[in-house]
Amino acid sequence: MTIKEIENLSGMTRANIRFYESEGLLTPARDSNGYRNYTEKDLETLKRIRLLRTLHLSLDAIRAVADGTRQLDEVLLNHLKHLEEEEAGLVQCRKICEQICRDHAAYKTFDAQHYLDLLSAPQHSTPPELKEDSVPKVTAPWRRFFARDIDFMLYSLIVDAFGALVLGVNIESEASLNSQFLFVLFLSGLLSMVTQCGMTLLIEPLFLTLTGTTPGKLCFGLKVTAPGGKNLTYKEAFRRTWDVIRKGYGFFIPIYWLIRLYKSYKACKQEETLYWEEDSILHLKSENLPLGIMAWLALTPLCMILTSHLNHMATLPPNRAPLTTAQFCENFNDTQDFFGIEHQLNLPPSFSMGLGGIPDSAQYLDQTGKWTKSPGKPYSTPAEEFAPLPEFRFTQEDGSLTEVGFTYSVENRNVKISSYGESMALAAVSYICAQEDYSFQPDTPEEIFEKIKEKASFFEDFTFTSAGVTLTCDFNYSGYDLTYGSYETYVLEPVYGEDAQFSVDFSMNSGTQEGFGTP
Repeated sequence: MTIKEIENLSGMTRANIRFYESEGLLTPARDSNGYRNYTEKDLETLKRIRLLRTLHLSLDAIRAVADGTRQLDEVLLNHLKHLEEEEAGLVQCRKICEQICRDHAAYKTFDAQHYLDLLSAPQHSTPPELKEDSVPKVTAPWRRFFARDIDFMLYSLIVDAFGALVLGVNIESEASLNSQFLFVLFLSGLLSMVTQCGMTLLIEPLFLTLTGTTPGKLCFGLKVTAPGGKNLTYKEAFRRTWDVIRKGYGFFIPIYWLIRLYKSYKACKQEETLYWEEDSILHLKSENLPLGIMAWLALTPLCMILTSHLNHMATLPPNRAPLTTAQFCENFNDTQDFFGIEHQLNLPPSFSMGLGGIPDSAQYLDQTGKWTKSPGKPYSTPAEEFAPLPEFRFTQEDGSLTEVGFTYSVENRNVKISSYGESMALAAVSYICAQEDYSFQPDTPEEIFEKIKEKASFFEDFTFTSAGVTLTCDFNYSGYDLTYGSYETYVLEPVYGEDAQFSVDFSMNSGTQEGFGTP
């Protein structure tokens, strides 16, 4: 039988049944999945307990009868004497009350000792009734919510740390945010839900098994135990956590999780037993709510700061200085993937979509620094409409790079020119962020990327220095119009009938002055 079935048949509440189990008066069997399976014998045991408790027999007496240390008739005979004494005491109490009423006694003037002397027998306390045989229920929905919010923040922080420090990825990277495909955003959200569920299922059962609580519950004075008072087994803790994710948060599915949260809140306020607490008990060990609130207020910004820092770390290139040419190229390709650039770098992003909305293949650098395309993706956009992508030049001393750059010029050719800003920005992050002197202050990798890209997009000369590396870019052109048009970025287009000339010189080497400037 299930817990609901035995509730109906025994006439007891779920809280009563779980209390008697915690007291050792009931030991139901368990199915292979770990859930309780009550038998007819358990039902008869509960009926016996109900009867004896209704007769005001103490739990200790019932326990002595159940384990065979005392006989039922012996216990009941002693209980009868107690009831007779109590009955006599109640009769005497009634007589004293009636006498006080007849005397019209006032509280501030009546002689209490006179009436105390009239009492011939001491009063006896009444044994607790059946309704009191239950574990105190902890509702406190908001205390529970904020406790779990702290736990989720810590679990997410662990996920971000693992991704940044071990895998070198960031699920909130530009690759997902800038993608032009909705299914990529969907997959990113799905990955976030899966990782959140997985990390919760991995960590929380360990906390509950070892300590009976979690960091969030500890801050808010909450603890979870089995009905007998012991910590949950790992299997029980895992099942409880799984039910929380499934029934309490709806697997973090958008909108649906809010519905599940509201239903859980409503059930908690109505003092109903939550689904995941069928086989566990939540205890309130401390009423110190301000401590929990202060912990939540402190951890929320701290986790946000740490997450941001970890995400910046995920942006860092895999190789550190001193760099070889091959290592710089690996940094460049890794950074390009991180920022989600899937188009040809000599074309505006909006222009580089092939027929049917299929993106063109991005260019990558081989180990020697030569451009190559991603295998399996054709160049569907006619690249001859735009000037080609310049080749990088590399300067080395003792096998280490000391300068990276490129130079390109074109005269009297009917080609459009993009700024090469993305190529410069990727090269800047790949080289500057690999230096030993680099730190996230004052510029993160994302900020360096955006600054370089934005400056180059206007075809204006600029310099930028960070981490001991000075970046210089010189543009020179005539016979071109700077147009915005349908490309959603600035492009140089040759003016009909005029001599067109364009050149760009980009280089990165050691420098001293921090920030932007003009050459």
